[in-house]
Amino acid sequence: MFYKKIIFFTVYSILNFLPLLNAQNRSLPDQFFAPKTPFLAKIIGTKDLNTKIFMSKSTELVTTAGSIYDGTLQELIKAHDTVYILLERTGVVYALDPVVDSSKNYSFHRIDKTININYNIECNNFLYKNHLYSYGGYGFWKLNGLLRAYNFIDREWDIMPANEEIISNGYNWVDTKEGKLYVPFQLISNAGIKGPQNISGIRQYDSYYLDLNLMEWKKLGTLSTEAKKLVKENSIVNAFLTTDKGFLFIIEDQVYYFDFIHNSVFKSISSELDQYLVRKKNSLDVFYYKDTLYNYSNNSKGFDQRALTMADFTKLNFPIWGLDKNYYYFVVTLIFLFVLIAFTIWLYNKMVKKKIQQSNLKILKTKSIGQAFIGTELSLIQLLLEAASKDMHVEIHQINHVLGIKDKNIGLQKKVRSDVINTINEKYAIIVNADIPLISSIRKEEDKRFYEYFINEDEIKSIKKILDKK
Repeated sequence: MFYKKIIFFTVYSILNFLPLLNAQNRSLPDQFFAPKTPFLAKIIGTKDLNTKIFMSKSTELVTTAGSIYDGTLQELIKAHDTVYILLERTGVVYALDPVVDSSKNYSFHRIDKTININYNIECNNFLYKNHLYSYGGYGFWKLNGLLRAYNFIDREWDIMPANEEIISNGYNWVDTKEGKLYVPFQLISNAGIKGPQNISGIRQYDSYYLDLNLMEWKKLGTLSTEAKKLVKENSIVNAFLTTDKGFLFIIEDQVYYFDFIHNSVFKSISSELDQYLVRKKNSLDVFYYKDTLYNYSNNSKGFDQRALTMADFTKLNFPIWGLDKNYYYFVVTLIFLFVLIAFTIWLYNKMVKKKIQQSNLKILKTKSIGQAFIGTELSLIQLLLEAASKDMHVEIHQINHVLGIKDKNIGLQKKVRSDVINTINEKYAIIVNADIPLISSIRKEEDKRFYEYFINEDEIKSIKKILDKK
């Protein structure tokens, strides 16, 4: 009886497991034919259309039922006559075959032989110079900032090494004309590191672009404060639709337009456009072409069209990114170094000047520079300063009076005046350590035979400081 139960259980398990095993291993078709629906006819027939479209259940082309790809979102990418169908979160790629084509059907064949899946969820697939790229995405518990390129020879995806890894959560846009992949800010998510913030994602607001020709990331600056407020509490689902200059961004019931070409942010001024786009936010089968938004309707078998021009928007007074925050650190550091150098020079000069003054004091045989001038010298200097305050000069008879020689003979007066003035000038030159006279003379305008005396204007502040240091 026991053996019968074991046999029954084994047979029952095999019968239940075989359908599941068969479903999981059911392969995708190597080739399929898609009817020329109005949806495909419009997209493939518009030769200059460059776009990518996430397809709905009614328009998806690859049959995935019963395989591990069942329910996978399908993405159509078109550039001129090149059309690819990619399955989201996989490396599966189908290409339009223009040769194998009947009057009723389009032919697609699988061109890849990749195996791994779920490593590039919500990545950005795009075409540039006939090369198929895949940037970023989530997988294996973390977001990545890697660029992958499809290898048409090996039929595999190759990694494209760059100078660093810049991680986007989906807020990125490709300029296929200039070959630039813009990332306005990073969201770094890594569940392999402890802390809830590493699961929800840590935002870094430096802005970059990847030069697709050089494979080098270059820093643009830092997301502006105002732009940061727009994206701070919003997820990637708000980045609604890409255009030829950037993408539309929806916050609640308001539409914004991020123009990466001109580093500008625009806001919709049309309530009708806001309502229209809010209703379309979660729609598939939507694309932008020549200032027009197209949305395919399976019921009408046609495209709902809505003009999308800059007349519906107003430019806001802030850019997407501004000066690099490191620029401010650089400026602050530069100012600090300048102040430090200036202070060091000032301190050094002060120390040198102090040593010179100490040496000069020994020469003058005095304790302070303020005591260098004495008696009649000090009286004469005060007289000249008072005259300078009135914008006047001092005449000879005034000097004779201050020096106490007004009653002496002319010869003695001349000698005493000369000796006192020379002594003052010599002392002053020693104190300031420069060959600069304190007292100068000039002939009188009225009578050129006589002189009048004055203190040089540039030395007035200096002598006042010296006298104050008594």
